[in-house]
Amino acid sequence: METKFGAITVAVLLSLLLAVPAFAEDPGDGADVNWNDLFDECPGNVCGAPPSGGVGGGGSAGGPLVVAYTWGPTFSIMEDWDADGYNDLDDNCLDYPNDPSENRDGDAFGDACDYCPDIATESNYDMDRDGIGDACDDDIDGDGLLNGEDNCPSNWNETQEDFDEDGIGDVCDTDDDNDGIPDLVDNCLTSPNPGQENQDGYLDGDYLGDACDDDYDNDNLAEGPNGSDRCPNLQSTENGDYDGDGVADPCDNCPRTENADQADTDLDGKGDACDG
Repeated sequence: METKFGAITVAVLLSLLLAVPAFAEDPGDGADVNWNDLFDECPGNVCGAPPSGGVGGGGSAGGPLVVAYTWGPTFSIMEDWDADGYNDLDDNCLDYPNDPSENRDGDAFGDACDYCPDIATESNYDMDRDGIGDACDDDIDGDGLLNGEDNCPSNWNETQEDFDEDGIGDVCDTDDDNDGIPDLVDNCLTSPNPGQENQDGYLDGDYLGDACDDDYDNDNLAEGPNGSDRCPNLQSTENGDYDGDGVADPCDNCPRTENADQADTDLDGKGDACDG
């Protein structure tokens, strides 16, 4: 069996080789070296005689013969990667020794390497690598659910989570909240918000829309019924409430006078409760 050390091949023009003397003097001991003894151009003498004319022939009309040098000890015109006796150009299973004529479905893949030997396919792809090609696999993603019952037949998702209940699993759904905004640009992936409102204007790298953002002013104090921010529309880490009216001092228009309604009739910034 011929041993190969790599698949890198370099096109060599035989005509260039003719310019190199077949014998050269070895500077070490003065003995002549026959370069033809270093490479076996026809392993097993299977190459046959060259034609008498035409490209590569031995006649005067012959042109340069393009051959391929494989990194390794041999020099050959045809490659046979799996060493099955069929050169790669005619082999329909490059990595598996086989008889190319054994091909039940007649596609480009021999039975020895065809993941669906009875179904002609173009790709021979096997997503879950279970040895059964996708074209004949009843569970393409290998998650234990048959393709017809799987809400993401080409994506592993044994839990079958489907947030918006649209029949498309979350792992393969491009719009998880079904608001018409693709997940790729949606600022709230699981909160429907087709308007993409964002009160804090993406301050300091905050890309969450209002529908899913519990910190509208982006001051690290959460708003809402369960939040602690007493100034939901003012970015401030000071959250003290001197008068105890539920409005923190930084945004209270009467910080020393209780006025939960923050009424300001003349709109001068001072609440009516303390505007005398």
